[in-house]
Amino acid sequence: MKRSRENKDDSARGGTKKPKSIQACTSCRKHKTRCEILDPSKSPVRCHRCQVLTLQCSYEETILPTASTSKLPTPTENAEVPKGPLNAMVAYPSTLPPTDRIWSFVAEDHTGIDWSAPMLAIQQLSKLPFAHILQTEPAPVLPPGELSLPIILSDEQKRHLLDLFDERYTPWLNFKPSRSTSSSLLDIVCCAIASRHLDNALVKLQLQKLTEDSIAKMIFNPRPSESVEAIQALLILSLWTPLGGPPENEGRDGRLLIASAVSMAMNLRLNQASLKANTLKKRGRLSVEDTEALEEMVENARLWIALTNTESLLCTGTGRVPLSRRSPEDLALVEYPKEFDQQVNYGDLRLGLTASHFDLVEEGVSNRLLPGKDVDGWYDGIMIVLEKMKRVKRLMMPLPYVLDHDQFYFHILNVYQDMARLLVLYHALYDARVSVGHVPFGESWHPYFKPHGTEAVGEWGRDMVLATESLLVNFLAADANLLASCPDIVFTMVALAAGHLVGVKFLMFRGGSHLLGSSDLLLARIVALLTSVSCAPGHAPQRTAFLIKGMVAKWEGRFKKPAPIASYPTPTSDHDRPADNSAGMSRTPSNADLVDPSAFAAIQPGTLPPFDIDLNMFMDATPFDADFWNDLAQQTRLLPGYE
Repeated sequence: MKRSRENKDDSARGGTKKPKSIQACTSCRKHKTRCEILDPSKSPVRCHRCQVLTLQCSYEETILPTASTSKLPTPTENAEVPKGPLNAMVAYPSTLPPTDRIWSFVAEDHTGIDWSAPMLAIQQLSKLPFAHILQTEPAPVLPPGELSLPIILSDEQKRHLLDLFDERYTPWLNFKPSRSTSSSLLDIVCCAIASRHLDNALVKLQLQKLTEDSIAKMIFNPRPSESVEAIQALLILSLWTPLGGPPENEGRDGRLLIASAVSMAMNLRLNQASLKANTLKKRGRLSVEDTEALEEMVENARLWIALTNTESLLCTGTGRVPLSRRSPEDLALVEYPKEFDQQVNYGDLRLGLTASHFDLVEEGVSNRLLPGKDVDGWYDGIMIVLEKMKRVKRLMMPLPYVLDHDQFYFHILNVYQDMARLLVLYHALYDARVSVGHVPFGESWHPYFKPHGTEAVGEWGRDMVLATESLLVNFLAADANLLASCPDIVFTMVALAAGHLVGVKFLMFRGGSHLLGSSDLLLARIVALLTSVSCAPGHAPQRTAFLIKGMVAKWEGRFKKPAPIASYPTPTSDHDRPADNSAGMSRTPSNADLVDPSAFAAIQPGTLPPFDIDLNMFMDATPFDADFWNDLAQQTRLLPGYE
């Protein structure tokens, strides 16, 4: 009687309980909470908890929507809807490889990595899992007692580190650091960043600890700490991580730091500085006091634009929407000059170009292909953004070669531009793939997505390869002597571009094709350059080089004889088990699948040839294979704050 009442309640809610044979999803199992599917007809399928909390649910990759509401779009108007797993509901064997996942070469277990946010995924892969390798020497022991800058550094040492910071790091900021005689906060932060170039491990560890303690006090008591100096300190720490302490302490999230800085800046009304400066300029002739006030407003406006650019830089591709916005007055302050004369401020030029292309990438990424949305209209919006990006690239591309100032920093702006285009295309293809839904295994999904009848997938796929290789070439063209000072996020961009290139090579290899070009040489040069510019254990270039080397090793080991199946652990997650066929559900490639090999081929080959290579060949015992990726995936799930 009780059971009947429960079933009646479920029917009243229009849903169904998860069959007993299906385990709880990964997130619910982790938090030991109730897990149930209220509406199995929605695509993708998610349990109720993950749906409410907007979490990624492991059911998205293991369970198909019920057949009663799932329909495939047809390739052409008169084409027949394919008859396959969607209609027959045949459970796929768990060993079938996901041939059109561009990241499937990284690891068989995808439960810990969300590739819909590619920049965040790469950051997670390149941080803590390498701690045991990066720690080459025993960490020094902190002496007892409270730390302060005079205790750690002499006046001469402090001056040396501040000069080093101004020389190598201040040009990235495009505003003047506001050091105060009444506070040492900014000096502490700048010295901690610059100390990565020192050999004294104890000094680096002490500066890192002092920085962490100072920032923690400020975060926990933000109102009394709000000042331009504090905002600048947080911005700097969001871009560069102090080195010298244990590698496990180097996993902070720059997005949280920059969000705190933005919040403080808005409380201080820095977001209105451009408007106030513009209003004051319109008065005409200014007094000495007004001139000084105008200079302060303009400098505050530069800081605000730098904050918005930095937040965009750190949030794009991670699934987080920036809190800050650039106003028309902000953009007018740093607009592109009509001519390059003696009056040009090159810091303002970089601020303006950075703002322009981040406005475009945010416009492109926010244009989501939601259910019921007009596909042709959505496609037109993406193409308009991509065309605008070409205009910005035209303005930006020649600058490192024609200007006599700051060529290196304009080279890196071209890296930003390439990454912006890559991310817009990445998200566009992601949405396009999800909109198609389930496609019979081994069949190309491209014919099901043809806005205006065009071959959009192939065009975008080849555009992504161009953007990827252009990013890596621009990085190689920059001055190697200055690369160590790049913000940490730049190396994440390089890792994502390199990983995407390796993924394309695998996709084409699996489809019986070959990516022509010099990609192998390009990747080898990138690894060598990153290794050479690293200035301390745990430095972002070192982590990036190690990650790319592991990816390349998997590519180089693609022909090796598969290891015995018995040498691999027995799958235990929901992703490794076929779904219960009695429940009317089937195992299917993930909705996160992006592209198959034909997207990158010079000529569309049509239906892909069958994939007949044993999946275990990609888990062979090369130096960076099975143990490397399994350890990587496992430790990534242990990152603080990672769901």
